[in-house]
Amino acid sequence: MSIHAEHLLTFLHVAEQGGVAAGARLLHRSQPAVSERLRQLTEAVGEPLYQRVGRGIRLTPAGEALLVEARGLRAALDHVEEWIRRRRTLQDGCLRIVSSNNVASYFLHERLAAFRRCCPDIRLVLKTGALDWAIQAAGTWDLLFLDGVFADPQSWLPGFCTLEPWMEDEIVALLPDDHPLAGRGDEGVGWDELVAYPIVWREPESGVRRAVEHALAAVGLSVQFSVEVTGVEAVREAVSAGLGVGFASATALRRAQWPLQPLRLNPPQGLYWTLYLAAPKPDYRSAALNAFLDMLQTD
Repeated sequence: MSIHAEHLLTFLHVAEQGGVAAGARLLHRSQPAVSERLRQLTEAVGEPLYQRVGRGIRLTPAGEALLVEARGLRAALDHVEEWIRRRRTLQDGCLRIVSSNNVASYFLHERLAAFRRCCPDIRLVLKTGALDWAIQAAGTWDLLFLDGVFADPQSWLPGFCTLEPWMEDEIVALLPDDHPLAGRGDEGVGWDELVAYPIVWREPESGVRRAVEHALAAVGLSVQFSVEVTGVEAVREAVSAGLGVGFASATALRRAQWPLQPLRLNPPQGLYWTLYLAAPKPDYRSAALNAFLDMLQTD
């Protein structure tokens, strides 16, 4: 026969109160209901737990031994209740975030710092990397921040998660001061003119690269001369050295204050990309996750 926690706690209260009637009053239960729980517990143990003495009870050796265990159960449940209280009041918990390198570097760090200031007791774990690794982490981490174009999100997104647009940003070309296209700024450059120059690409998993390649494919153009590097800093160095035209988020370029000139792509509308947020549906979110998402919505 299985042991129920409520039966052990009933026994604990009766033992500490010294009688069934007193225990029933403390538990706000009827005496027959308390007696039935004690009967089932005694049957499960297989030997008497107490003897009736007048209007009270006296524990048997088995009852004395079980009382120690029941008190341990109460202490464990009190600990769990305190843990739940701390979780609900953001005094305990962990927020695990996966992000593409670009989003983490230029869009996320300041927001995480702001969350740390308002919820200092929540542990933050941030993992950055290539897009393919981030997608593989879907469902095992609390949040995924992704960028670029997705062919079929439902093929990798778990059923209990959603993928929502989070932020839109412009992608611009990066030029050194002595490039033939330098100085055109907001005037911009069309795709057909741009592909006549060497291009500096980031790695294939880069959201910026995928967005530019998608735009070029949409108008039937391809790049003839290119260099591929890894990481946004490598793009800056390659463009500065004169290896070609690079691409970056306009927000990233403003924050990094690189000595390069931005050039609008495909004027007058420009080229925009979307940053996405993959998160569990509301029923699967922790208190810490809800607090962070609320902060993002009011940002």
